Amino acid sequence: MYLYLIYIGLTLLAFFEINRGSSLLRKVLFIPFSIFFVLASLRWERGTDWSAYIGLFENVDNVFYLLAFEPGFYYLNYFVAAISDNYTIVLVLQALIIYSLHYYIFKKYSLSPFVSLMIWFGFYMGSIFFVRFNVALSLTLFSFIFIEKRKFWKFLLCVIIAFLFHRSAILFIPAYFLYNRAFTRKQILLGMFLSFFLSIIFEIGLKFLGQINLGAISEKALTYGEAGSDYAAEPTRSAFQIMLVGSSYRILLLLLIVIFFYDLYKENIRFRGLFNLYFVGMCIFVIITPVSVSVARMAQYYEYFQFLLIPFFIMNFRYRSNRNLVLLCVCVFYLMRLRSNVSFYEELYVPYKSIFNKDLPTEIG
Repeated sequence: MYLYLIYIGLTLLAFFEINRGSSLLRKVLFIPFSIFFVLASLRWERGTDWSAYIGLFENVDNVFYLLAFEPGFYYLNYFVAAISDNYTIVLVLQALIIYSLHYYIFKKYSLSPFVSLMIWFGFYMGSIFFVRFNVALSLTLFSFIFIEKRKFWKFLLCVIIAFLFHRSAILFIPAYFLYNRAFTRKQILLGMFLSFFLSIIFEIGLKFLGQINLGAISEKALTYGEAGSDYAAEPTRSAFQIMLVGSSYRILLLLLIVIFFYDLYKENIRFRGLFNLYFVGMCIFVIITPVSVSVARMAQYYEYFQFLLIPFFIMNFRYRSNRNLVLLCVCVFYLMRLRSNVSFYEELYVPYKSIFNKDLPTEIG
């Protein structure tokens, strides 16, 4: 229940923000970030991968963990463990990275920071239950500064640091070169079509490889082909069906922009860049999901920029009534997204458990 209350609170503030409350709310933006920071830092046995992460901290001298985790994340745990046996310090340091970088980007680049916050919470629960992947996401989000200013080496440094927390961050390097590209309507629509075509090819190819006797290759194909059921709300849903459901709202947003805001896309460099990043994320999601639902989350490095793109989209409606209507649709959608996220691992999120009530019995992820 507490997660929905937070979301409702952010929703009300988002409506207040786009109805002439922007200047006031920018002054208090640090408050929700501080709340998220406290919830993320002081949690105990909450969120996914808790057992694996605290196992690393408690056995950090075991060389196995150096091989199992990225060096940045490993040595963060190593140095904290060398001076203290308090795992909360590790959480605090990661939370400092996540929330300071998000705060800076949202305040500087979002046309509606509280709308960005609401979307972030609906999509990722505000990273309250972060894992090392969220740290990497934060660092690639921060690299947006250097993408826009065209400072490649500083951008690359951010990606490399992110890579030290999650190897998948290396996939974000093309973002620098895609940002300033100007695609025609035909190219965008063709990209969408080709993405679905390639996803069908991958789906057929996986089934074929899984049915023929090629030893380890066939076994791997079967593993990927069955991965979708592990991430779906319904065990019978295939990875391809997950792709179709997940791509629907992505396609809708992109089509709305291509149809009604293409002039803005051509004229405004930042809007075009944000659109390009989100568009590439959609293509990655569509193509890779039939191969592996878990690997497809790598698209999130690009899709993360929906937090900046959607407020830009909303605030460029001329009439306030239209802005409110679109924001209402966005609120309802991300409420559904939040409900889906919570229901899938509800026992790991509810109730909230902190270092002050460690004896509370809860399921550990």
